[in-house]
Amino acid sequence: MAILGTLSTNSDAISSYKYEGGNSMTGREAAAQVQALRKERDSFVKWWRTADDLVDFELIDPFLAKVANGQSVDGFELLDLEAMWRLFTDLNPDQVTRTTQNGEEIILWKWQDGAGQEKVNSYPFTPAGLKALIDNDFFA
Repeated sequence: MAILGTLSTNSDAISSYKYEGGNSMTGREAAAQVQALRKERDSFVKWWRTADDLVDFELIDPFLAKVANGQSVDGFELLDLEAMWRLFTDLNPDQVTRTTQNGEEIILWKWQDGAGQEKVNSYPFTPAGLKALIDNDFFA
């Protein structure tokens, strides 16, 4: 199968790739495509598998390790930190904000515990910090 092409946003922060004909790529094919197409600023991969109705977000290096073990992939998008931030805030714009603290940019996530008390968790505004928020708190 051949790659259909590249779709880019105005900021050129997101690039999409998929195989034509609805067939899946093997994990090795997906890993090879990600490695070949990855730009220095890319840090996330949004990937999907239609048969399972699966859409997931990973840091690129853990994704490469995961698909190397045989996972099939129907398509993927490479995202930089800003593109992933926009995608994330589109899901819940009122609960997360970015600010600067001690000269470092951070993410603040406001939420309520079981007793209704407002809590605030902070994460560094880095690919690892955003992924930790997504995995450990927000979608846990």
